[in-house]
Amino acid sequence: MSWKRAQIHAEAMLENLGIGERLKGKKDLRGKKVILVDDGSNTYRTMCFTIAAKLAKKRGAEIETVTPGPGEVPHAKVVEMVPPAKPKMQRPMHRR
Repeated sequence: MSWKRAQIHAEAMLENLGIGERLKGKKDLRGKKVILVDDGSNTYRTMCFTIAAKLAKKRGAEIETVTPGPGEVPHAKVVEMVPPAKPKMQRPMHRR
């Protein structure tokens, strides 16, 4: 198993999910969550998912790795996260 080959497959997987790298070094995945469903039976797939998680996390995405349910195949998906609403703080009118 080649690490470089797994990296190429991980980048292709992210591209197929619609979150391929556009600009180098930009945190363009903030507000997105990448969910990787892996059963751990295939070590190469696990390595590809690990590399994809590192690449997505570097670009600002939140990562979640879960085990599949019965009959579910290993896959990856991207979910938009709703940012929590910040409470409005009341500021003093005139501060001296």
